[in-house]
Amino acid sequence: MNFDDIKPEALTTLLKEVVEVPSPVGYYPETRAYLKRKLEPLGYEVTADNRGTTYVRVPGKDHKKVVCVGAHLDTVGLVVRGFNDDGTLRVRQLGGINYHSIEGETCTVLCRDGRKVDGQVICNKHSVHVFEDAKTEERTENTMSVSLIADVKCPDDARALGVTQGAIVSIDPHFQAFGNGYIVSRHIDDKGAVAVALDTLRWLAESGEKPAHDTVFAFPVYEEIGFGGSYVPEGASEYVAMDITLIGPDYTSDEHNVGVIASDAKGPYDWDLTNRLIRIAGEVCDDGKWNTQVCFHYSTDAATANHSSNNVSSAAFGMACLNTHGRERCHVDALVQTERLCRGYVMGLGE
Repeated sequence: MNFDDIKPEALTTLLKEVVEVPSPVGYYPETRAYLKRKLEPLGYEVTADNRGTTYVRVPGKDHKKVVCVGAHLDTVGLVVRGFNDDGTLRVRQLGGINYHSIEGETCTVLCRDGRKVDGQVICNKHSVHVFEDAKTEERTENTMSVSLIADVKCPDDARALGVTQGAIVSIDPHFQAFGNGYIVSRHIDDKGAVAVALDTLRWLAESGEKPAHDTVFAFPVYEEIGFGGSYVPEGASEYVAMDITLIGPDYTSDEHNVGVIASDAKGPYDWDLTNRLIRIAGEVCDDGKWNTQVCFHYSTDAATANHSSNNVSSAAFGMACLNTHGRERCHVDALVQTERLCRGYVMGLGE
């Protein structure tokens, strides 16, 4: 099966689109609307469950088996927990924020009444010209705040703009695509996989190809806090998550690679299903651009699906990223290889 029609430029453009739609953990209104705009013109029905997960179901050649492919829409972010006396916002993390990586970053406060307020993440001891220990101050949720980009001097000024406890803070992505194929942006985790899923759905619709089995594409919104895949659509026997893979010691990978995750922080994935993904990668991915990994510092929705007592086989794969949960970096090659593996899986290769 030839997948040479995957267009790197189109994937890069699609990733930029998806990255720029705010979706910190649990905030799904804008991403759900985006998916409807992208997919309904292709003839797909976009549905959602009570947990905020969006689904697209694609009939396959075989209706006896249902498989689920997940790519989580949520990103790391912050939630407003209170106010400092000067009107800056006290926050808590949503997902595994590295506070050092977001210091000075601009952001958008998503208010409960629908208003949006621009802000900036700062350390309370924000300047070496003011604070002697600005360089050595530990960066934690108790020393970091969000400063609104407005004339705010006290909590009431912030409240007048619509900011309340429970407002969600979306960190601006600052997407950059370089001429040599490299991409630097926040939220490639997991918007890169979302872009791959959307392009796979486009390909299925435009080519007339049918998946091997009835296939549900799932877009959860709570992966970053550990339970995005805890509910699996009825009848699904396999849950395969597309998520980031890693670069660094213990990882024979770089930004051009797709990785098959053999095990993660929760333990090993299904032996047979993982081996099938490895076989598919060997068949459809370019030489030297795929690998296997043990991602022992994080987990995916596929592992959550399995650990939540769903009767599914679980597996995971995805594009390699540098500087995860910061301004991440990958190459468009990794997205292309990930889509090759995604298409191979849904088309039933390796069975």
